[in-house]
Amino acid sequence: MTSKSKEKEKSEKVLAADKEQFVKSQLNSITKCVNTSETSLKEKHARNIILGTHKEGGAVTFWSHAVSLPLSSNAILSWKYCHMVHKVLRDGHLNSLKDTYGHCPSIKQMGALWGSLHDRYGHIVALYVKFLCIKIEFHKKYSVIPVKLEASEDVLERAMAIDINRVYEMTLEVLEYMDSALKLEETAFGQLDTHNISPTAVVAQCRLAPLVLVIQDCSPLYHLLVKLLFKLHSRVPVDTLLAHRERFRVQFEGLTKFFERARDIEFFRKIIEIPELPESPPNFLRAAALAEHVKPVVVSQPVPEEEEPAWSEGPATGYPMHFAYNQFPEPSEDGFEVRESEVESLRKQLEAVKPELHSVKAEAQRCVAHLQAQVRQLEAEVVDQRDQKQLALLEREQWRMEVEGLRGSAQATQYAAVEEAGTRAQAAQMHFSRLKEKHAELVSRHADLMRKNTETMKQLSGAQQTQEELVKGRRQMAEELERAKIENSSRLQEQQQEIGRLRREVESSRAEVAHVSSSLQNKDQAGEQMNSMLQGLQAEREQLRRSVREQEAQIAQLQQSTTLQHSHVQQERDRSQREIATLQQQLQEKAGEQMNSMLQGLQAEREQLRRSVREQEAQITQLQQSTTLQHSHVQQERDRSQREITTLQQQLQEAAGREAELKRKLQEEQFALLQCAVVEAEGIVLDALAKVDDPMHVRNTCSPDYLVNRAETTLGSIDKMQQSHAGYLRNMDDASGLLRTVTQFAHLAADTIVNGAATAHSAPVDQADCLNDNCRECATHCLQFLKEMKLQPTLPGAEPSAIRYVVQCILTLGQNLRPKGVDVQKKELGDIVDKEMIATSSAIEEAVLRMSEILNTTKRDTSGVKLQVNSSIINSCSDLMKAVHMLVMSATDLQKDIVESGRGAASVKEFYAKNSVWTEGLISASKAVGWGATQLLDSADRISLDQGKYEEVIVCSHEIAASTAQLVASSKVKADRNNKRLHRLQQASRHVTEMAASVVTSTKAGQMQIDDMDTMDFSGVSLIKLKTEEMDTQVRVLELESRLARERVHLGELRKKHYDLAGTPADPLPTDVGDFSDFPPPPPPTLFIPESYSNSNPFSPHPSSNPFITEPPASEPPQTTTTKKPNIFQKSGTLLKSAFR
Repeated sequence: MTSKSKEKEKSEKVLAADKEQFVKSQLNSITKCVNTSETSLKEKHARNIILGTHKEGGAVTFWSHAVSLPLSSNAILSWKYCHMVHKVLRDGHLNSLKDTYGHCPSIKQMGALWGSLHDRYGHIVALYVKFLCIKIEFHKKYSVIPVKLEASEDVLERAMAIDINRVYEMTLEVLEYMDSALKLEETAFGQLDTHNISPTAVVAQCRLAPLVLVIQDCSPLYHLLVKLLFKLHSRVPVDTLLAHRERFRVQFEGLTKFFERARDIEFFRKIIEIPELPESPPNFLRAAALAEHVKPVVVSQPVPEEEEPAWSEGPATGYPMHFAYNQFPEPSEDGFEVRESEVESLRKQLEAVKPELHSVKAEAQRCVAHLQAQVRQLEAEVVDQRDQKQLALLEREQWRMEVEGLRGSAQATQYAAVEEAGTRAQAAQMHFSRLKEKHAELVSRHADLMRKNTETMKQLSGAQQTQEELVKGRRQMAEELERAKIENSSRLQEQQQEIGRLRREVESSRAEVAHVSSSLQNKDQAGEQMNSMLQGLQAEREQLRRSVREQEAQIAQLQQSTTLQHSHVQQERDRSQREIATLQQQLQEKAGEQMNSMLQGLQAEREQLRRSVREQEAQITQLQQSTTLQHSHVQQERDRSQREITTLQQQLQEAAGREAELKRKLQEEQFALLQCAVVEAEGIVLDALAKVDDPMHVRNTCSPDYLVNRAETTLGSIDKMQQSHAGYLRNMDDASGLLRTVTQFAHLAADTIVNGAATAHSAPVDQADCLNDNCRECATHCLQFLKEMKLQPTLPGAEPSAIRYVVQCILTLGQNLRPKGVDVQKKELGDIVDKEMIATSSAIEEAVLRMSEILNTTKRDTSGVKLQVNSSIINSCSDLMKAVHMLVMSATDLQKDIVESGRGAASVKEFYAKNSVWTEGLISASKAVGWGATQLLDSADRISLDQGKYEEVIVCSHEIAASTAQLVASSKVKADRNNKRLHRLQQASRHVTEMAASVVTSTKAGQMQIDDMDTMDFSGVSLIKLKTEEMDTQVRVLELESRLARERVHLGELRKKHYDLAGTPADPLPTDVGDFSDFPPPPPPTLFIPESYSNSNPFSPHPSSNPFITEPPASEPPQTTTTKKPNIFQKSGTLLKSAFR
């Protein structure tokens, strides 16, 4: 038993060690595979991760490490992370899909993050995430279809043998699947085209590597989509599926373009063999077209690896790993490694054979195309020979007819001879016209050659003129030189050696394939797939051989037929010429001297034309020689220009090297200056730190206000220094900005440290200790930051965030040390809230009743337009009071809900005392509402007695609207968003706003009616009197404008003084002020603010958001306000303001 337990314990230890080694290997592979370098995934580490999922039986270990990757910090890291997830889904264990499905929300969150950022990889990362999520959800829903989509036809038929509604839904999901894949590849290629990145570059391969997996997904996905659409068209009306067919057509075109472009890139050809799609999409309206559909298959090429993964290098006698999540036996590692080595060797052999086969195939295709062109040329020549033969036969028949005519009638011999002479004359004339056309053609060719010669001379002169600009146009000259070399290269030998070279290459490939096939016969276990591939290649090669032999046979047959036709035509020509010669001799004997003279004249004319043709040919030859000489001269000029360009490039490289050396020296000098400035700054901070602990410094004191000022200035200098630091890292040739900011920062930081210690001398003990500690910590962080700035390696990573935090703490302590006044005790706040709310409600009720009395008095004492205006204003004010009363009641009910839900086991007074800032805000808001209602009542009463001003009503309505907004905001802070009483309060607030707008509208309309009644009477007024009144009016206008400006300045001073007087809170701020960080500031309980000074009040709403300001404030008379002693209403508003700065 003891030995068995020891063996069991030993095996458990070995298993634990193997598991730990496996986890370390996976972590190492993930770290090296998914990194921030802009390169494609390392195949060795990716393969290690895939094999790890098979060894583990899932992707649990992969995801345990992948969730800790900083995906939000770098877009390239996220892109490679998506690529690795895609590989795990496709090539990993079957359980990888189930393990990945739980991480789908985090993947979507990462995609949404990068989709909202303007990063060069952000957009394609978002599209890749969308594609992966669609893929995961699709295969999770249809688990019968594997993640690789490489299912047999029986599996696909079984997946589609369901309800037609499910087939319809599945078709839509597959279309969405394909759309996401095509959108990803289109965007990736678009970025390469936009940035002009070559596909052979490493940066481009980082973007192109995931598209290999996308191609492997799109090919079977296209096959599945075709079968689904045929299934739908067999059971659903075709009109219903019109949108499906159109969408498939667009996807077919996009997929065809994608495959064609990928096929032209060497990067894809080395990894996979992309299938060919048909020229047109399948016709789903014809059921028989399904049998014509061919499934496109993507063949993967073997990728050579540098070495085996680290975890597979252990001894072959190791224990198999058994984890809690993998209870299935694993295959033997020895057999697995032997099989892997055999497969790798076969793959390498196949990889060595395939490029040669591809080249043989391409060369054969080129030869076939060339031979077909030759066949077409020979056919054209045969057609020409046939035409000439027909012409010769026609001429022979004509001569026979002429001979018969001469023999038939002896009497008409002379007439026939004349007629024959006329016919010959016409034939000679036609021949002459042909020669004339040839002559014209030669003349036109001569003119073309002369024009080309002139253009060549012009180009030569232009080249001599632009010789000085060859440095700028060296690329164009190089391209022209290459084209000239290509054009002048001889292709005669290539045409003669194509067939022989093709035969030699076919023989060599045949020998190599025979060698490969003999080596593959010895690999029984891993050779089945290779044999099938080789058989396909051999069949293709045999087909190429047969096609070459057929083409050669056709060419030989065509050559034989052409030779026979040539010989036949030559025989016909000879016989025709002999017959023509015999007929001519007979004709000459019978026609007499007249015909001979005509023939001699025609022959002389023909000789003359031949001489002219020979002269033209001599001229053309001379022009060609001159053109050749000019071309040689241009070529010499190009060679000389190329040598000059090479010399200039060398000089440019030398100048660039000198410039780089000077730039390096300049950067070293700038960094030396920066080091000197940093050393000086360290001395300043050290001096300030020494003063903190200096006993002689104990007598120095400082006010908290000055400390706050110094701390705020220091924070500003930290921001400036951070900006200068970033600018210096972008351009290290200029350190002037960073030198200034470092010096300024050192002085301000030292000033803050010294003044903080001086303020601590007059502060309470606890706060003094805290302030001294923060000052010392600030000095420590400053010295650490300056140390990082002083060294070249740590300069880019220098970050003053710790200094900013400590200075912010010193600023907060200085603000807390400011003196505070005495006001109402916290225990009395609860009673004051209830009293103020009751008093506000009572005041509004009394105002409503008082409004009714004022309306009755107005109806009794006034009439006409005045009665109409006053009634309209008082009615709108009464409606506003009723709306305010409803709002106060709603706020009271909501306040009770807030207290009951938030106080817990505490009493109401304790709740109010705990939330003192919020309570004082409620008190301030309720007092503001009551005060506004009282002011509006008084203004309306004065309007009815003709003792008030219409502007007072407008200002009071503005004040009530602002006060109710403050009350709503105060109540909304503590209320639940889903509280029904909160919604009722918001509706009441909107109703108050509408009624206040109605008051403003009715008041201004009434004011316009009253002003229209006072029309000026100019009857009997002289010109001098009108001029005098005009000048007086201008004087009053100027006086009123100056008075308006003074009153605005006065109003601003009053407002400033009001906030200064109200700026002393009663008690120190509570410790739970941070709980009300989202509490909105209350509007000030003041009269209407003119537009010129609206920005001086931080609580006033934006002018564009105030619905009641319909006219410029300059038209309103100045308002007078009385400065009162600060009360709880003013101080509570100041508390809120101080709490939320």
